[in-house]
Amino acid sequence: MTNDLDNNQRLDMPAIAMTHSLDDYLKLNISRYREQLRQGNAQSIEFNYSYRSSSYQYSIQLSKTSCNYGGHRYWWLCPKCHKRTSTLYCAGLYVCRHCIGANYGSQLQQPIDRIFNRLNTLRSKLGWQRGAIHGIGSRPKGMHHSTYIKLVNEYDKLSADVWQASLDKLGCTR
Repeated sequence: MTNDLDNNQRLDMPAIAMTHSLDDYLKLNISRYREQLRQGNAQSIEFNYSYRSSSYQYSIQLSKTSCNYGGHRYWWLCPKCHKRTSTLYCAGLYVCRHCIGANYGSQLQQPIDRIFNRLNTLRSKLGWQRGAIHGIGSRPKGMHHSTYIKLVNEYDKLSADVWQASLDKLGCTR
């Protein structure tokens, strides 16, 4: 009985997130400059660009940490808060994700979206085409039968949860 209550609570739809995701911003990853940084001992990188009709020209400081098996790794130092990060996001000025105030896309997902993502992950593991409309396929060659049964059982349970939530939302039950 508790399990049914947990499933219904999990599928209830909260208010849709109205905040921005990090996917909405241009991204500057330090790995993009890896080869240039190996050439010398850089302390910063100069940037000169236009964004939304405004020109920007400034340098972003770098930090360097030692790796366990030798060598070192470079990091950006956020121009605003000076935190060390591997990725900066453009909101005019390139800043870290904390300063931009945006969330990862997965943090903005609705509970039902998480279930659909899990269903597609299971379909991928089972070697089936994405999307429930394509039906259930056969056991992939080389997969243990017990693994196949476990994945199919999880898939069936999640599918039933989605159908039940849809019927509840449409008022077709009770």
